[in-house]
Amino acid sequence: MTRKLNRRMALIALFVGICSLFPQPLPFTPLQAAKEAAAAADSLAKLELGSTGKDSYDHYIRQYESAARPQRELIVRGDAFTGTDGMDVAVIGGVEGADGKVVQTGESGTVSWTVEVPEEGLYHMALRYRSMPGKGSDMDRELMIDGKLPFAEARNLVFHRLWTNEGDTVQDEKGNDIYTKQTEVPMWQEVSIQSADGRHGEPYSFYFSKGKHVITLVSEKEPMMIDYIKLYQLPEVPSYEEVSRSYKAKGYKEAPGAFIKIQGEAAALKSSAVLYPMMDRSSPATEPYDMAKIRFNTIGSFNWSEAGQWISWDIEVPEDGLYKIGVKYNQSMQRGAASYRKLLIDGTVPFKEAESIAFHFSPDWKMKELGDGQHPYLFYLTKGKHQIRMDVTLGEMSLYLRTIESSVLELNNMYRRIVMITGVVPDEYRDYQLELKLPEMVDVFRRQADLIDSITERIEKAGGSGDRTATLKRIVYQLREMADHPDTVARRLETFKSNVSSLGSWIYSINNMPLSIDYLVVASPDRNMPAAGAGVWENVKHQVGSFALSFINDYNALGTSNGKDGKKIKVWITMGLDQAKILKRMVEESFTPETGVGVDIQVVTESVLLQAMLAGRGPDVAFSVGNDKPLNYALRGGVEDVSKYPGFDDVKRQYSESAFVPYTFNGAVYGLPVEQYFPVLFYRKDILEELNLEVPQTWDDVYAIIPELQKNNLLFGFPIQVLVKTGSNVQESGNLPVNPTYGTLLYQKDGTLYSQDGQTSALDSETSVQAFIEWSELYTTYKLPIEMDFTNRFRSGEMPIGIADYTRFNMISVTAPELKGLWDIAPVPGTKREDGSIRRDVPASGNAAVMLKSSKHKPEAWQFMQWWTSSKVQAKFGWESEAIFGPAGRFATANLEAVGQLPWQVKDYKTLMEQWQWAKGVPEVPGGYFTGRHLDNAFRSVVISNEDPREAIRNYTRFVNDEIAKKRKEFGLPEGEKER
Repeated sequence: MTRKLNRRMALIALFVGICSLFPQPLPFTPLQAAKEAAAAADSLAKLELGSTGKDSYDHYIRQYESAARPQRELIVRGDAFTGTDGMDVAVIGGVEGADGKVVQTGESGTVSWTVEVPEEGLYHMALRYRSMPGKGSDMDRELMIDGKLPFAEARNLVFHRLWTNEGDTVQDEKGNDIYTKQTEVPMWQEVSIQSADGRHGEPYSFYFSKGKHVITLVSEKEPMMIDYIKLYQLPEVPSYEEVSRSYKAKGYKEAPGAFIKIQGEAAALKSSAVLYPMMDRSSPATEPYDMAKIRFNTIGSFNWSEAGQWISWDIEVPEDGLYKIGVKYNQSMQRGAASYRKLLIDGTVPFKEAESIAFHFSPDWKMKELGDGQHPYLFYLTKGKHQIRMDVTLGEMSLYLRTIESSVLELNNMYRRIVMITGVVPDEYRDYQLELKLPEMVDVFRRQADLIDSITERIEKAGGSGDRTATLKRIVYQLREMADHPDTVARRLETFKSNVSSLGSWIYSINNMPLSIDYLVVASPDRNMPAAGAGVWENVKHQVGSFALSFINDYNALGTSNGKDGKKIKVWITMGLDQAKILKRMVEESFTPETGVGVDIQVVTESVLLQAMLAGRGPDVAFSVGNDKPLNYALRGGVEDVSKYPGFDDVKRQYSESAFVPYTFNGAVYGLPVEQYFPVLFYRKDILEELNLEVPQTWDDVYAIIPELQKNNLLFGFPIQVLVKTGSNVQESGNLPVNPTYGTLLYQKDGTLYSQDGQTSALDSETSVQAFIEWSELYTTYKLPIEMDFTNRFRSGEMPIGIADYTRFNMISVTAPELKGLWDIAPVPGTKREDGSIRRDVPASGNAAVMLKSSKHKPEAWQFMQWWTSSKVQAKFGWESEAIFGPAGRFATANLEAVGQLPWQVKDYKTLMEQWQWAKGVPEVPGGYFTGRHLDNAFRSVVISNEDPREAIRNYTRFVNDEIAKKRKEFGLPEGEKER
């Protein structure tokens, strides 16, 4: 002890001696560190969380936070509307569930009501509505008060349809569950107007001054009936402690001996048709369970992950009393995070704690007894039927997401302002003196670092794991480094952009709240909840049995549907397994029962299809086959001409003429369109407004706007290479499609790619040469980049306008939520004609469904092709796909009627339809695969090697003509005239 004490005293003496050598105090004394920590905590407390946009709801409500909240209710009858604009409305009576007459509103236009407000203040607003026959999607509306949008979020209000299971689950020939049909339930709903994306947990409050006001609903999608609009005050939800005290005061007793189990898949109502029963084989304890058969025993998963979605279950309790509720759940989809649900009983949140119930990550099934962690919550239920409903909510994450979205927007804005000075690729040896030219830059970096750091701490305190906050910590570190060393900002610019982009991806990942439910339990407080997992013996039996049965049963196999009299066809698809499962379910649900034809579905690659076709062992039908494949297969005798089959003209009428161009040759049609893509113009409204620029309507406008953008180191985006299937900038070596920019310029000049009915290339015609020169000058004269990542550059603002495939629309919507309301799409710039009109021709691409010539069941195969390409089936497939992959995976169906049934907002749908009428199919000819390849070679020789464009395109046209002549000779087709 003495020796240890002497050592400590010696160390202290040494430390004091070293300190005495310094004339000033040490830089960080414990007292000073404590003071700085306190100051930092104080500054964090003053940080303003939430959206900082001037038109956001957070900013709106801060303006009126001191306003009164009058305790009164105002009802405005739907049939008492005072004006419409562009909408056909009808007042009808006798609708079930309505007290008087109601108004039917259309899917476009506006309808307005006048309301007399006797007392100024903040009011909640509710709408009692009922769905009408339409496209089967939810109703979207925009709300205006006195002709103005009160805040940005009021632009997107969503009103759900109601769905339920129709009948029993259908099984296949092996006794496996295959689908449960969903049907819509048209009924009245009174819904508070609130956030469609869950960014705000409570209904919106609207400020009304005393006097008359006009409430206007702008229809964006789908018609609906309106019974009334209500202005009211939402009662304050009491805490559980308050509710518990009221139980005692009222003398409520615990219900004895009750135990009620409700299977999750037996839901009564749901807000979406994709919330259907699902299968889980991870545990023998899921109910119902079968070791050998597929059983639908859960509901939810990723289909139940978007804020606003809900599922309800009906229960019946034996007597009045207090009950507890348990949920057997699985949340293994979002590692390190919790999924939140709001609990309602008979349409009411019972207490404050039920507004945000956390279901934490777990790799296994768990039984959660709703409670505070120590004691279960008790719910008073009267004897009889009740409804338990669970809504997807973002919980405490809603505030954090709004804050991070605002941060991403502000950081991207700062990045763009830096780029305006330094350019996208700064000189690392140059001092740009950014802290002088952008004096607010350092302050923005420090403030955003503190803000994001504060959110990081809160998430970790709430139980979030390190991998959920790693992205936040990385950007915080970099922001503080750049704030401390502003001279390094220029050389850190690329990393900064990447980190901000990762922040946006973090928003997308956190936004999903998946949850699977096996069953719910409503029980007396004296009853124990069942164990979530199985015992040791049951697990061993399950594992051993599943392993043994895996040699007999393929649980991932799609199987074959039963046909009448042995009728069966084989269908190969080149999509993913998830899409194949959707198709299988739809076949079992409608095609086979309607036609009596069984279908064997298999997932393959295109290379396998070609080999099987050449060997004569292919399927009856194949899709989705790229644009260039049907003709190449047909020339080799591989696919059937479908134009000779009955009903072909009826099928064709559902599509644009352009969709059939790639599959048509010498009067025959070798495929039916499945998907079709074409470019549109994307633009950032905020940046164009800031630069005082208009959306270009013609190419002259484009040539005028490019220099204005370049003055600020910004770019106009043009596509270089577009992969037919994915829209990627990476291109398969086999077939390079014609560049969309060149195709747009060519077609708007009324040019063509081929002459003499496809016997020779027309790339060397004067029209084609002029289009080629204009295209290459965009890169030689205006120095545009040859390669680009349009989505990220558009998001960051360095490319605030550009032409890209329309399928990028949903990708940007999902990956850049902070840009909501700040960007839009428009038809591509066009060429003005003599009469003043503008032609906006664009090239289209896509894929098709083909029937193989070797098929022995051609009538049945044609029945399937008719069914698959019908608008109803295409729309349903699109809905099912979007439920799995989200809006970013929206199906790009070529069926015009089906597009109208997908969840596009009206304004975006109208833009697509306006551009679609100008879409032109790119014809396929023997040897035509050389066209896009050598067009690109000619382009690069001009841009990179400074060759003369006229000479370059003429030289490479010779290669195209040689290949066309070679292939026509190979397949015995008439040859075109030799080159002059």
